[in-house]
Amino acid sequence: MNLNATIFGQAISFFLFVWFCMKYIWPPIILAIETRQKKIEDTLISSKKIEKESLIMQKKMDEMIKETKEKASLILNEANQKKIFILEEARNKAIKETKKILLNSQIEIDMQFMDARQKLQKEIIDLSILMTEKIIKKNIQENKNKFFINNIITSLSEIKNQCR
Repeated sequence: MNLNATIFGQAISFFLFVWFCMKYIWPPIILAIETRQKKIEDTLISSKKIEKESLIMQKKMDEMIKETKEKASLILNEANQKKIFILEEARNKAIKETKKILLNSQIEIDMQFMDARQKLQKEIIDLSILMTEKIIKKNIQENKNKFFINNIITSLSEIKNQCR
């Protein structure tokens, strides 16, 4: 065998093999690689898009948290104002009720004072009349001042009856 013919045969079979690979094997491999590259590019673009959306969502959440905190502080301020208003209102009601109770108590004390005063006056009048009757009875001489003393006793009894 000749070295040239062997090399020529090997070169032909190599070119046939390369042609066969380029015609039937290479296009599906290139297509698979291009498809895979396209998927990778799409995935990268999608991940960048998702990352941007994530940043936007994070900003929105931060804004929402800030707004929620502001609303919560407003609600707390309103609640504190309502608490102060309710406490003030309760204090005013308590003061009014205390004044009312004090006024009623004062009126009741005044009425009891007046009743006690009237009872004391009646007792003083009764005691005065009793003392006067006793003094007069002791000082009565037989018939000398009897008519005068009976008139005084009668008038004192009438005064006593009028006071009751």
